Amino acid sequence: MNNLKRIALVYVILLGYIFNVAHAEDTKSINLIIRDEGDIIFENSTPLRPTGTIELNGHPLDADSVLSVLNDADIADESWSITDLQYFESFGSFYVKCINNKCDNWQYVVDDASPGVGMDQKILSGGEEIYVYFSPQHRIILSSNSITTAESVTVIAENYDYRNNNWELLQGVIIGLTQPNPSDPFSPIELQTLTVNDSGQAIFSNIASGSYNIGIKEDFYFPTETLTVIDPPEPGPSSSSSDSGSGSRRSSRPSGSVGTNYNSENSKGSVLGAETKKEFDVEKAVEFLLSQQKENGSFGEEIYTDWATIALMSANSENQKLAPMVKLVKHFGESEMKGSLLTDFERHAMALMSLGLNPYNTNGENYVEKITASFDGKQFGDINEDNDDIFALIVLKNAGFTETDPMILSSINFILGRQKENGSWDESVDMTGASVQTLTSFAQNEQIKKALAKAKEFLKQSQKNTGGWGNVSSTAWAMGGITALGEKREDWEKGDKTPLDYLAEFQEADGGIKNEYLQNRIWETAYVLTALSGKTWGQIMQKFDKPVANITLEEKEALEQKLERVLALLEEIKTENKTIKLALAKNTATESSQNVAKTENTEKENKTVKTENSPIQNTATVINALEENKNKQTEKGWFANLLSKIFSF
Repeated sequence: MNNLKRIALVYVILLGYIFNVAHAEDTKSINLIIRDEGDIIFENSTPLRPTGTIELNGHPLDADSVLSVLNDADIADESWSITDLQYFESFGSFYVKCINNKCDNWQYVVDDASPGVGMDQKILSGGEEIYVYFSPQHRIILSSNSITTAESVTVIAENYDYRNNNWELLQGVIIGLTQPNPSDPFSPIELQTLTVNDSGQAIFSNIASGSYNIGIKEDFYFPTETLTVIDPPEPGPSSSSSDSGSGSRRSSRPSGSVGTNYNSENSKGSVLGAETKKEFDVEKAVEFLLSQQKENGSFGEEIYTDWATIALMSANSENQKLAPMVKLVKHFGESEMKGSLLTDFERHAMALMSLGLNPYNTNGENYVEKITASFDGKQFGDINEDNDDIFALIVLKNAGFTETDPMILSSINFILGRQKENGSWDESVDMTGASVQTLTSFAQNEQIKKALAKAKEFLKQSQKNTGGWGNVSSTAWAMGGITALGEKREDWEKGDKTPLDYLAEFQEADGGIKNEYLQNRIWETAYVLTALSGKTWGQIMQKFDKPVANITLEEKEALEQKLERVLALLEEIKTENKTIKLALAKNTATESSQNVAKTENTEKENKTVKTENSPIQNTATVINALEENKNKQTEKGWFANLLSKIFSF
């Protein structure tokens, strides 16, 4: 136990003594129980401090808050500890992130009621019972994560019984079928909502093909479960008697078949009754994207235009015509960006660089500077987020920055520190795939190698039996990570399906991804095209060098004036050269006074010994340095002496 904790423990003991002896009649205590799933790691009565304010980690905290009680219990009991307590300046609030290194899922109730505020904001009066537990309050269970449009899915809502570590049916809540909202990631698009019945169930049917999220509305749809809906398979030819016992046979896929419509009809040696595998047609996907391009060159809002641009530049497609690309270049060169978030600038820079436009100066904007200006000495943008760092490094790596740049090295360390124990970033397949793309672009030290190995394992464990990762977008981003790791997508097989198989199921006849909303079709089709290109984001983007620093008009004029002075001085020195050499010739054999050094002059060269105060001989020394390109005979080199005359330094 360190000294600080010993002192704090003594204080807590004395506090308890004062309460129990000196003021026994006024004793107030709190019954605190901490549950880590099946284990009770703390259960005891903890004295409530006197009313007032204490200091915790350099910030004020109400002495009668739940967090104050929890902190005192931590000090008094060495068997457990708060291992990560964070403070958010913007909210003026604490967040208990980790206890015993288990993180991001700690809840609490006071007298069996959820307060609806943080532990630092809930004020106690004495005599309360507090349960702190590691688990979500609610969860949902789907009868299946993958159905056809002809089927329904049953959703069961459950509530966590923190006293007994059990789950029980939850009634009276609304279950929602949602999709991501590109304009507001915190407010998903509600497609269907149902109130659970007395059995805690909600049954969704008649769902169009696509990928969805399902969650509890009262919990702001966090966490959610994914649902994939596909069209029923078309009935194939009846199996021959020789196949009746073994079921359908899986047709083999030729190498490089992505981008072609490969099936049993165009395969030599195909077997009657063999299962035909739908293949994603890249050419049709490109056709679909180009068909959505507007007259001004965009694809609608900036987010769709940026991702569509990256996708089109990733595709080695016969349909990638010059005219659409010219329209894109014109659009980016003339349009003023409306986004204001750091991630908006990062995504936009990625689109520009994929198109070959300079992120340092396109339409008068320096997007690299917008990114670097957000660096706080440790990381880019919001200290509580890592996605802005992930994409910042993707841009900067292609903009002339390396891991030798302090801000880059610091951000890499920040990203590494955000990886969770299960290998993920943010418990997200998407961000894990993106992080892998970022880290693989830098030199692979042992720490990065270890992080990548953990990330790979997380992606492996998260892959569904459908071959994908719950929805089209997550699958595409996971595939980006797989590509960055140097692995083949077709080798990632789960449930006899690969990510390529999964994505192919969502392609419509027009080439776009199935989705009820057109903008989401553009968005997801762009993701898929990029994933199928076999290139990382960094490989799609062109590289740019750091530019020479720009100067203002005033700085330019000042430099021009100084240059004129340099030229005038050089002319003066040139004129003085003849005079000096003549003077040296006349005084070759003459010894100077105490302040004049000897000078030897031969037919080949003049060697001058430095003087302290002779302007003529000092000038001669400068000339000798100019002629011989030496500075041994002067305290400064010729150029330094020249600058000294001009700039007085």
